[in-house]
Amino acid sequence: MTARVRKRHKETFTTVFTGLLINYPLNLLGLFVCIDYLNMTDPFWIGTTVTAYMTVVAYIRVFMVRSYFDRTTS
Repeated sequence: MTARVRKRHKETFTTVFTGLLINYPLNLLGLFVCIDYLNMTDPFWIGTTVTAYMTVVAYIRVFMVRSYFDRTTS
């Protein structure tokens, strides 16, 4: 396995693992806020709302991981 492939595996692992660490608690928090504070009852709107803000967080997270690995390559 070349160094380039190992680096890709490391980046992929980092992206997936940070997603697990951030997204699971964020999902629970989002459900709590939608149901208890916003009094949402429709599963469609709860899912859509949680998915929308988690998409923004995921974009930022992946951008930051990719930026980190680009800096370590240069």
